[in-house]
Amino acid sequence: WYQRRVRADEDRNHMLDDNPKVTSEKSPFVEEGGVMTTDDLIEELFRHRTWKFNLLIMSLTLSCLAGPPSVYVVSFAGINPKPGTNWTCRSEACKDLIEANSSLKMEFPCEITKEVDGKTELVLKSSDIEWEMTHSSFAVDLDLNCAVGATQELKTLLSSIYFAGALTGLIIGGFLYDHIGRKKTSMLGCFIAVMGTFLGAFCHNYYFLLAIRFLQGFGCRIVITGMFILTIELVPLKYRNTANFWAQLLWAAGYPIAAGVGYLIKDWNYMFLATSIVLLVFNMQVFFCIESPRFYLIKNDEKSAKKSIEALAAFTTTKFDLENMVLEDLGKAQKRKQSFWQQMIDLCSYPSLLAETLIQMFLWFVIAMSYYGFNFGWGSIVPNIYLGYLLSSVGQLIAVSTAVSIIDRIGRRRAMILMFIGAVIFYLIAIPEVKLGKEWTLESVCCLIGVIFVSASFSGVYLWTAELAPTSHRGFVFSMSSSSARVGSFLGPYIFNNLAPVTHKA
Repeated sequence: WYQRRVRADEDRNHMLDDNPKVTSEKSPFVEEGGVMTTDDLIEELFRHRTWKFNLLIMSLTLSCLAGPPSVYVVSFAGINPKPGTNWTCRSEACKDLIEANSSLKMEFPCEITKEVDGKTELVLKSSDIEWEMTHSSFAVDLDLNCAVGATQELKTLLSSIYFAGALTGLIIGGFLYDHIGRKKTSMLGCFIAVMGTFLGAFCHNYYFLLAIRFLQGFGCRIVITGMFILTIELVPLKYRNTANFWAQLLWAAGYPIAAGVGYLIKDWNYMFLATSIVLLVFNMQVFFCIESPRFYLIKNDEKSAKKSIEALAAFTTTKFDLENMVLEDLGKAQKRKQSFWQQMIDLCSYPSLLAETLIQMFLWFVIAMSYYGFNFGWGSIVPNIYLGYLLSSVGQLIAVSTAVSIIDRIGRRRAMILMFIGAVIFYLIAIPEVKLGKEWTLESVCCLIGVIFVSASFSGVYLWTAELAPTSHRGFVFSMSSSSARVGSFLGPYIFNNLAPVTHKA
């Protein structure tokens, strides 16, 4: 087989030398059976791909477009009234208070407090006040709009609980990806994400909203991670950086969608309804995609693997003699029994695999903590929250575009080092309090630049982890790393919002 492959390459080179217009050829080992690996088959599919095949691969990661609207819907649905926002009394208690002390009408309600048993409490709650705001807000409806007592922590928890759900989803998903398949697991995640978000249209209770956010994180992270793993497995090694670029590009493009939903829809319940529609639309491909043949091989299911390859080949101009073809990967898979405990044993048996997994988990943790800490805080960093998310989208587009070329040029590890150093430098520069006009500060500008480096490192670690993990452990390692990131994502908003009095956000 190897000699036939070499002769085919030599024949192809001669043919191209003789006729520069020839760009494709009939591979002599495709229609004649023989022994091949999954990598060889994927290479052949890409050599003879059509626009339909390209469209199929590109559609797999459309789930990334729905990611930012799902994550950041609470940033727009829970906007706090700012000092200077007009308000009127709704309750009789409020009217009596203003009549007794008319000067209070000029005060910001969040600053009108009293001491009760040693604790600071608001005198006027949301039920007493009618705010003149362009958008409704769950922060107002649920008395979370003023940073008095534990309200700030309770509101921050609505951001962070999403990642607790994502962590739970990835722990469960890590098992399901390698046991029932990438596609079926993603379908389950899609259903949970859409239905969980849809319930937000009927929510008027804090703990109900907390449960909704947990379900959002649980489902969305399962489907996004599952489809990314599927994409990487259907793409040859040399195109994986490009596939990663496309996925990260879609994620960045999701920020304007999130900002658009938050800006155009005035009612916060309807924001959740619109987000559920976005999730459904951009995850429809999950139900029609083709399962990875690599998954079937690690399950020792040669028949299903060949059916998957045949379905993929239908989108290309090549044909495989699958009946007479032997998949070399199957022989390797038959020597081991795939299970969660076997994967854990492998971590102990292969120190290099364990070391790589632990290093990736640490990198994901640090990157996610910084990334989501800032992305949940644009409302307090830049003058306008909608502008902040749009500028963040532009920054991430720049990051993804440059990360691809840098990774190709200097490699994964060196590129990650460069990105970390860039983020550190700009976050340190952001610490001095320097005004750059009426509303902008040095912190605003440097944080927007710093998040470019963090976004680029996120793009790099996605690709790096997917390539380092072997096929039999890819779902497991990816889920472990992404789970570690969810812990960092949970802590990021807490550090950003609740430690501001004692430390600097940068």
